[in-house]
Amino acid sequence: MTKTATAGPKTDARTAEREHFLNLTPGKLSGLRHVTDDGHRFRVLALDQSNSFKKALRKMHERAGKPAEPSYEEIRDAKLAMVSALGPEASAVLLDVNFGARQSINSLALPRGAGLIVRLEASKDAGLPSDYEPGWSVEKIKRMGAAAVKLLVYLDTEDPMNVKHQMAFVERVSRECAAADILLMTEELSFPRKGEEKSSPGYKARKVKNIIEATRLIGPFTDILKLEFPGFMGEESAQAVQEHLALLNETAIRPWVLLSAGEKFDLFVKQTELAMKAGASGYMAGRAIFNEYFEQDTPQKRDLFLAKDATARIRTLNRIVGENAAPWTRRESIAARDLAARVSPDWYLDGKARRAPEPAASSSAEY
Repeated sequence: MTKTATAGPKTDARTAEREHFLNLTPGKLSGLRHVTDDGHRFRVLALDQSNSFKKALRKMHERAGKPAEPSYEEIRDAKLAMVSALGPEASAVLLDVNFGARQSINSLALPRGAGLIVRLEASKDAGLPSDYEPGWSVEKIKRMGAAAVKLLVYLDTEDPMNVKHQMAFVERVSRECAAADILLMTEELSFPRKGEEKSSPGYKARKVKNIIEATRLIGPFTDILKLEFPGFMGEESAQAVQEHLALLNETAIRPWVLLSAGEKFDLFVKQTELAMKAGASGYMAGRAIFNEYFEQDTPQKRDLFLAKDATARIRTLNRIVGENAAPWTRRESIAARDLAARVSPDWYLDGKARRAPEPAASSSAEY
C-alpha cells in the first residue's frame, strides 16, 4: 500500500507564511507596495539614527577646531540633504520623528516615489528595555500618512528577562499595527554583554545563533524582518557563511532585508550580494552609504559627496538587488490574481452588516 504524503513542519510554516500575505489587509498591502520597487524588492535608505548623527557631527566640529554640541537644525538639515540627494534612488526612506519624518514632508524633500517608514521606538543604548519614543505612537505614524512602522529590538536570546520584556513589546506593537492597519517592519540587533566588546570572542561566538533565534522569535509578530548579516566574512570560511545565510533564510517566516549595521561600504556590498543570493528581498542601509559625509570639511564638499560617492553606492546596491534579490511576491509564490481573488463583494462590512439583496430585474429598459 502506498503511503499518503503528509505536510511536514517546514511545509506548514511556508503555507502559513503565504497565507499571511494573501490575507494582508488593505493598509498593510498598500504600505508594502509603497516601500518596494516595481520588482517588489526593498531598496530602503535608513536615516532614522539619532545618537550616531550627533556623534558624527561632534567629531566634525572637533576636526574643524570648533567643538560644539550639534543643534537640532544641524541634524535636521543633514538628514534633509540626504533625503533630497539619495531619496530618488530608494524605494523608501526610513526616518525618525525627532529630526526627519515630518521635516522631510514639510520641506518637500521626500521624493514622491519613495515610501515613508517611520521609527517608533525611543533611541536607547543596547541592552536597555525598548519603549516608545515619548509622545509617539503607531496611531500617529498612521495618521501622518506613513507607509510602515519600523521597530528595533535589542535581543539577547540567552537572557530570559531580556527576551520576556522585548517580545512583550514586539507583540504589543504588532497588535497596534494590526489595529491601525499599517505595515510593521521589525529589526533585531545583537549586542555585547557588560564587559564585552563587539570584537570579544564570547560575543562573536554566540552572535550568529542569536540572530537566528531572534529571527524565529520575531517572525510571527511582524510583516517584514530587518536582519543582521549572520557571519564574519574574512574570519570564517565562505562555506560557513553561506550555511549561516541558508539557515537564516529558512528560519525567516517573513521576507527579510539586510541591515548595514554601520559597516564600511566595501564590506557591506559583499554582504549584500551574498544575502540577496541566499533569499533576502533587499536592503535597509544608512551609514554604509553616507558615513563619510561627515568627514568633508565644507558644505560644498558634503553636497558633492552625496551627489557623487553616496549616489554611486546606493546605485551599486540597487543593481545587486535587481540582479539577485528575491521579490517578496516570488518568495511567497503569490501573483496579483491570487491577491485579487481574496477580495469578496462585501469585504468592507467586516461582518457587522449584511449586503442589501440585489434588486429584482426590471422588465423595462431603465438606466
